[in-house]
Amino acid sequence: MPDTGRAARAAAEIARINAFFPVMEIMGNRMAAQRPFEGHTIGVSAHLTTLTGTLLRNLSLGGGEWVVSATSNATTDHGVVDLLRAGGMSVYTTGGRQNEHAKVLEHVPTILADVGGDLIHHLVTQRQEQAAELHGAVEVTKSGITRLQDITLPFGVVNINDGRLKPAIENRHGVGEGLWHAVQGLTGMHLSGRKIGVIGYGPVGRGVAAYARATGAQVTVVESDPIRRLVAHYDGFPTPPMAEVISTVGLLVTCTGHPRVITADMLRDAQPGLVLINAGHGGDELDVMGIRAAATRIDQISDHVVRYDLDGNRGVVLLGNGHPLNIVMNAGSPEPVLLHFTLLALTLAWLCRNTPSKGQLPIPPGLDGSRIDEVIT
Repeated sequence: MPDTGRAARAAAEIARINAFFPVMEIMGNRMAAQRPFEGHTIGVSAHLTTLTGTLLRNLSLGGGEWVVSATSNATTDHGVVDLLRAGGMSVYTTGGRQNEHAKVLEHVPTILADVGGDLIHHLVTQRQEQAAELHGAVEVTKSGITRLQDITLPFGVVNINDGRLKPAIENRHGVGEGLWHAVQGLTGMHLSGRKIGVIGYGPVGRGVAAYARATGAQVTVVESDPIRRLVAHYDGFPTPPMAEVISTVGLLVTCTGHPRVITADMLRDAQPGLVLINAGHGGDELDVMGIRAAATRIDQISDHVVRYDLDGNRGVVLLGNGHPLNIVMNAGSPEPVLLHFTLLALTLAWLCRNTPSKGQLPIPPGLDGSRIDEVIT
C-alpha cells in the first residue's frame, strides 16, 4: 500500500515547485484538453524524483495508461513512488526479484519514454515480437543513445538528447548549477580557491566547469576529443593530462557518459582526501566496485559520503556512491529540468499523432522551437 505520509510530502514539494515555475501545470492543462494519450499505454523509465513526479502527474491528465520503472534506486524518491501509485500508476522499483523494466513491458506499452536505454534495449533484445508492434519511443540521455547504436531498432526512437534545448539548458545549466549545490550541501565546502578537475567537456562538462569557476574555484579540464579540448582551452581552462589533474586537484568530477573513467589504480597518486563526484547519467563512470575492492579501510562519514583508504593513499571520498549527484540530492533549480520535460511531453504527444520511421530520429521540426515557446511564454 502507498505510504500516505511520504506521498503527502512529495505532493507538497511538487506544489512548491509548481508555485514558482508552473510550466508543468500549464502543460497538464493542455494535455487534459487534448487527451493525446487516449488508447495508448506509455511505459516510462526514469529517475523518480519530485521533478519526474510533477511531469508524470501532468502527462497522465492526457489520458492513457502509465507504467513506470525506476532507473536507479539511488535516484528514487519513494514518496514520489507512493504518490504515483496513489494516482493509479503501476510503478516498479529496483531491488526486487523481478526485473523492473521487464515488469513494465508486461503491460505491452505502445510508446516508451526511456532514460538510459534500459526499456528499449530490453524490449529489442529480449522481446523481439513485442518490439515489432511498438508505435515509437523517446530516449533522453547521451548514454542511452550511445547504447542503442549497437542494436537494430524496429521502431522509431526520437533522440531528445541531441536536440537544441537539452544540451544548452538542462545539461549545461541544470546539471552545472545543481551539482555544486549538492556538493556544498553534503560537504559544507566553500569552493572558492579550491582546485577542481572536470573530466569531459561536452554540454554537461562545460556547465560543471563554468559554474565551478563562477564560485571562484581553480578549474582544469580533461578531454580526449581534440576539438572539445581546444574549446576548453579557448574558454580559458587549462587542459593537462589526466594523471596530472588527479595528482593536483581536491575535487574530481566525471562528465563523460562512459564507464570506468576513473579506476582505483589511477587514484594511487591522488591528493589525500580527493573528493570524487559523478555528473553523468549512469553510476559507472567512477569504478566504485574496483575502488571498494582495493580499499584497505572504508568509513561511512555520513549519508552519501564514504571515504576509501587505498594502499599508498590516505583516502579518497566518494559522494553519492558514484551516481549522478545532482539527481541523488535533487539539487539545483528545477527550471532547466522542467523545460526539458516540457519538450519530452510535446514529443510524446507528437508520437501519438504520427507514425515515425524506424531507427533513431531527430526531434520533429518545431517542437523545440515555436511549439515549446507557446507553452513557456
